[in-house]
Amino acid sequence: MRASVIANPSWAALEAAGLLPAGARTGGTSRLGVVYGRAGGEELLLDLHLPVRRSKPRPGLVLVHGGGWSGGSREGFTALAGLAATLGYVVANVDYRLTGTAPWPACLDDCQRAVRWVRKQADELGLDPERLAAVGSSAGGHLAACLGVRDTRDDSDPELAGIASRVRWVVDIHGVHDFEALEHDEVVQECCYPLLGRPGERPEAWHDASPIEHVDERAAAMLLVHDPGDTVVPYAQTVRFAERLMAAGRPVQFEPVPGAGHGFAYDAANTWSRHIQAVAAAWLARWLQP
Repeated sequence: MRASVIANPSWAALEAAGLLPAGARTGGTSRLGVVYGRAGGEELLLDLHLPVRRSKPRPGLVLVHGGGWSGGSREGFTALAGLAATLGYVVANVDYRLTGTAPWPACLDDCQRAVRWVRKQADELGLDPERLAAVGSSAGGHLAACLGVRDTRDDSDPELAGIASRVRWVVDIHGVHDFEALEHDEVVQECCYPLLGRPGERPEAWHDASPIEHVDERAAAMLLVHDPGDTVVPYAQTVRFAERLMAAGRPVQFEPVPGAGHGFAYDAANTWSRHIQAVAAAWLARWLQP
């Protein structure tokens, strides 16, 4: 594990929106490469980005990167993690097993484990374990949505037994929500097949991995972000997911971003990222009160 001082990301959008607290650019630390578990013979790692400690516990964010479940890493969200810490959140930026190592449900198990590990460390981190949200983009948006609609799938580890993995708030940027609707989508197939197998091989996995199939009256409040012209994940995925959440009586804010494209969130300085940073910061602050 390595420690460092939080690097300064881009502040312009948050300053313009009046969302950056006084003194936010100073203080806070990062702990990089923290082991939160072991699975399949490998260490599972996350980075912690911590604001200045105070007497009152702070809310937390779990960041989940994208990459088609086969690539990407937590480094893609390093700038966002640092920015969130300056806003007063305890941030865990997580890696998970990719499809080259293990198919579904390994990535879900790892993300759920990360949430539970963070909650177990709440006192040490100065975290309120009840005020925990998940944020993700693309494959990470899918996994963040799963964290908001599912209870722990694998509770076999005695060190984490009984600790909840479901979060109460989710920011989901163009995630996949209904795999069965993508069975014939050639663009997405190259990512879906390594994760889930072909539909005829593991039909139960295509169903189980779809957040839309797990929505209930306990589903998290969600901020859903998607470009209507997204050429990777169809916009209809998020429309249907929002409709299912609203039918269950759950709070949803839907933020279309025409022209943003897919994967824009990994460039923290582009126009669309800065816009969504401000929207998400305001939405999270309303619920979590950092």
